[in-house]
Amino acid sequence: MPSRDPKATATEFAARFAAEDAATATEAAALLSETGREAVLDAFSAGLQFGELDAEDALEEFRYGLYGQYGESAGVGDVTTDDGEVSVELVFADGSQHLDLRVADGEVADFALPSEYEPPAYADTDAFTERDVTVDAGDVALDGTLAVPDGDGPFAGVVLVHGAGIHDPDGTADESKLLQDFAWGLATEGIAALRYEKRLHDHDVAPEEHTLDTVVVDDAVAALDELASADTVDEDALFVAGHSQGGLAAPRIADRHGGVAGVVSLDGPSGTEPDPDDVRHLRYFLEPDGDLDEDQEALLAQQQETAPRLVDRDYEPDEVLRDKPGRWWDSVLDYDPGALAESIDAPVFALKTGRADPEAQPELVEMHRELLADWRDLDLGEAGRVAFYDGLGHYFQTGHEPSTMTHLQFADNVAEHAVRDVAEWVRGVADT
Repeated sequence: MPSRDPKATATEFAARFAAEDAATATEAAALLSETGREAVLDAFSAGLQFGELDAEDALEEFRYGLYGQYGESAGVGDVTTDDGEVSVELVFADGSQHLDLRVADGEVADFALPSEYEPPAYADTDAFTERDVTVDAGDVALDGTLAVPDGDGPFAGVVLVHGAGIHDPDGTADESKLLQDFAWGLATEGIAALRYEKRLHDHDVAPEEHTLDTVVVDDAVAALDELASADTVDEDALFVAGHSQGGLAAPRIADRHGGVAGVVSLDGPSGTEPDPDDVRHLRYFLEPDGDLDEDQEALLAQQQETAPRLVDRDYEPDEVLRDKPGRWWDSVLDYDPGALAESIDAPVFALKTGRADPEAQPELVEMHRELLADWRDLDLGEAGRVAFYDGLGHYFQTGHEPSTMTHLQFADNVAEHAVRDVAEWVRGVADT
């Protein structure tokens, strides 16, 4: 029988939740009321969900995220109570996380893992100023923020382009702000940085216009125009830096705009042609160790069925595959970012991450190495560079592996050495 003491119930739930044993997620869920189960699901970010989750699944995913962020569990720390409200400190090898619960009638009736973004320590906000700008994208106006180093200038300038999804100017993904971290880090290093909202954030894109150009490229070209018009920016030292999908599009953005001094791909791919047999990353997205249950295997099979259709272009323009219409896939599959990176009159710096566990995720490690080799096989210009960031995840954060993207629900920043590498490269190219 569950304890009627809120502190005892909360402590037991937290101990079961934090324990590094998959079975304890079910044991923890047994202490949830119906409203508690709903609260667990409400706390899980919809943007990180793949497939249907129940409370047991969500608790296990949260634990993977906590492990990815803080390392191995060291148990339960301080527990404080206020009537039925209980705050529990979860202690890990590399930090701690508060778990806020409400206990009623001996059951956990509410659940929260509060976390709040904080600016990175390497960002010196006294070294630059920010101002709001508007990117005139023709049919829409996009909100943006320009960070300009203090001093007379003119400064080299970078436009930061978002990855896939619906992003504000900071590139917010749960409790991370990848674009703000890079912008503030670059501005601290004497480089102006413009970030702006993705079109999808506040504007509709008609299905018949949903292409790589409309969603990504055209607006980034307009952002480069806005950056070049700033009095403190050297229009002969403009750079475009894109994350993930933005990195894929970055060579095209530079080519379309012209006169760009350099291109930075932040974990973007050098190719777009899908491999019909390659769904390795999806297996580990579903389960960090790749050991899938029956329902997860069914989800993976659905993705495997889609891959050959993409290769063969076996779809209609309006048909949705992997959440994108066929015309989107046409626009991507007709584009070869690596070939364009070799042909444009600008050097390219490709940063590739590789946070994976060699023992639990050998296929994922192999995939990261193959993607790195693809970049290294390209001629990216005399000043071109390819760097591998072993231990950094797709959002350029440090952590433990294996993990899931759930770690993004727990605040962290882009690693300082990645930001400094980009700043050093931009300065070097701008000075030549």
